Amino acid sequence: MDKDLPVTVTKSLRDSGRDEYWLQDKIFEDPSILGLGELERVSREKIQSSGGRLDLLLKNPEDDSMYEVEVMLGETDESHIIRTIEYWDLEKRRWPKRNHTAVLIAERINSRFFNVVHILSQSIPIIGIQVEAVELGEKLGLHFTKIIDSYEEPETESESPQAGYDEDYWRHNDPKTLGFAQSYESLAKNILEDVTLRFLPSYLVLTISSLDRIWITPRKDARSLVEFRLEQNKIEGITTELEAKGIFPKKKESGLKFTVPTDSITKYPDLYNRLLQALYSKGLKLKASTS
Repeated sequence: MDKDLPVTVTKSLRDSGRDEYWLQDKIFEDPSILGLGELERVSREKIQSSGGRLDLLLKNPEDDSMYEVEVMLGETDESHIIRTIEYWDLEKRRWPKRNHTAVLIAERINSRFFNVVHILSQSIPIIGIQVEAVELGEKLGLHFTKIIDSYEEPETESESPQAGYDEDYWRHNDPKTLGFAQSYESLAKNILEDVTLRFLPSYLVLTISSLDRIWITPRKDARSLVEFRLEQNKIEGITTELEAKGIFPKKKESGLKFTVPTDSITKYPDLYNRLLQALYSKGLKLKASTS
């Protein structure tokens, strides 16, 4: 064994003389240690309408998505899982136009509750993170491992529009996002069959050949978050083209998403056409003149 190689010891936070508040402090000081991106701090110990307190509320500045974080020492238990979901739901109701993800952090997510959280993740965006305290000499470090990832909608079946949310609703509430979506609908109809723009409370969807493939969500200052379900082998090429235009997308397992001004479609029509050509191809039908 190399004598210069340091030896680390893993132990519980309680055995190290730390408590949940210490762990909250460390995460709130630098949320990036969770491995969820460059998140921003919003609040700590936020009082909820239910009377409880949400440990940490974090935000992704790229798309204003929110992370409701509950922290505990030891193993997961029923009360923390329920609390995590409850606070996620309350914040989601408070900010309905934003994406929300519940985050449960514990020293151990045991097999029983791993199964429970995994089942919940099929309908609720939830992330399970296991934290370890690592001693290196006299120093104590933290190691976070994401063992349950946030559920992403399969994006294969169309969500039904809700009554009261139609073109007039969007024209009144967000005409610029509506204009962006309708311009892209027209562009898509030039080369693809069966294109429909659907109106939902918080976002617009382009359904093409019975599958949801493009999502458009309003953002501040006449901007929109656009998500595309793309063919895997075309993601890298499209990413390079976007970056050349000063657009830096975030990669998802099923495609890309990025925030742009609502007038960008008139500025880069060729780029948006390329995105249409790179869409997930299952069931996709090109018009005869473009095949």
